[in-house]
Amino acid sequence: MVQIGVLTTYDPVSPEVEAKAKALGRAIARRGHVLITGGDGGLMRTISEAAFREGGVTVGIMAVEMEGIAGTHPWHNPYNSVVIRSGQSFTSRSSIVVRSSDALILVAGGVGSLTEVAMAYNMKKPVVVLKGTGMMADRIAELFPEGFIDHRRIVRLRFEGDPERAVDLAADLAGSDRKR
Repeated sequence: MVQIGVLTTYDPVSPEVEAKAKALGRAIARRGHVLITGGDGGLMRTISEAAFREGGVTVGIMAVEMEGIAGTHPWHNPYNSVVIRSGQSFTSRSSIVVRSSDALILVAGGVGSLTEVAMAYNMKKPVVVLKGTGMMADRIAELFPEGFIDHRRIVRLRFEGDPERAVDLAADLAGSDRKR
């Protein structure tokens, strides 16, 4: 069983990006992988709901600021099968999301997602960037077309536009990474 972390945003996105996010969540669940997110709202909730409704296991790593939010809060996510209360800030919590994932997929995203991609790069974790989802995902593809964030060439980011293929690629990369 592969643990796939999804790095994404709270911000509103287009219906096309939301459709890709839902397809990603369903694909993770159908393949029997575990979904790990930051546990909150926005696309994390969208992806978690799609995976949850498909019968998947969804793990939310909650930042201390979000641990007590009520069900009426827009960032509340009732689709976490497992909730881990990190007791840490948003940024600190990100290290748990990245470290607990065998591979990661970036969907849209902002500066927090960029931080998580940098963490994954330094931890030699495979990252698949879901192209066509805007925001940080498309910006990273522009900035690092060869897939390397710096001169050290620690791990190559992969770029994929299809959610199903992104999940398969992440799982394949996780499998090869676990053999080391």
